[in-house]
Amino acid sequence: MVITYLDNSGFHVALSKTTMVFDYYNVRADGPKTLDNGLVTQEDITGQGNTYVFASHNHYDHYNKSILTWQKHNPGIRYIFDNDVESKSDSIIHLGKGDVYKDEGIFVKAFGSTDIGISFLVKAEGKTFFHAGDLNFWHWEKEADDAFISKAEKDFMRVLSTLEDEGERIDVMFFPCDYRMGENGDRGAQRMIETLAPSVFVPMHFQNRFDKIEAFKEKYESKDTAIWAIPRRGAQLCLAL
Repeated sequence: MVITYLDNSGFHVALSKTTMVFDYYNVRADGPKTLDNGLVTQEDITGQGNTYVFASHNHYDHYNKSILTWQKHNPGIRYIFDNDVESKSDSIIHLGKGDVYKDEGIFVKAFGSTDIGISFLVKAEGKTFFHAGDLNFWHWEKEADDAFISKAEKDFMRVLSTLEDEGERIDVMFFPCDYRMGENGDRGAQRMIETLAPSVFVPMHFQNRFDKIEAFKEKYESKDTAIWAIPRRGAQLCLAL
């Protein structure tokens, strides 16, 4: 398995027979247009077996309509979008919270979010993934009052409890660590790790504060959960789970 960081909450995941792309939006980069620079090219989605492209919601930093052109190069591609992502194509599967999509190559269940859209629990080739979209404990500690923070925590824990009830051991979890909320911008991530103990935790939505992610890894990595301290856009993580 090879995971490539595409910017913000975007990832390219290559399994032996399956390719998945999550929340890809940034189609610009300095230097060559290659996966190594965080850009998905025609070669990355053509002839790659089962290919699935996810959009958790329609915020600009999670969805770019250009991904729909990939179908010209890979007619078998499947798009799995939140219901509010307005696109029409026979290749698009729209999901709302609680909905399930499955075919011969993949199983997907949509979970809730504490912003707009959904989060995804995905099973492929015997591995289980969770991509949170904009699910997080959005507490904004220096801007919000106690009532706001209390409600935000309850909303977040409600989704986390639903995911915990699913009873799945998550191999790879993609989840926000957003330090715009303050020094404790990883409180939601901490809860996810403590509750679900994914085998590998992949931070996202961190505004490319790579220094913060290195510190997060040092603080929260354990024998149960490895944390990828992403060093740059286009970086790759090779896993043999």
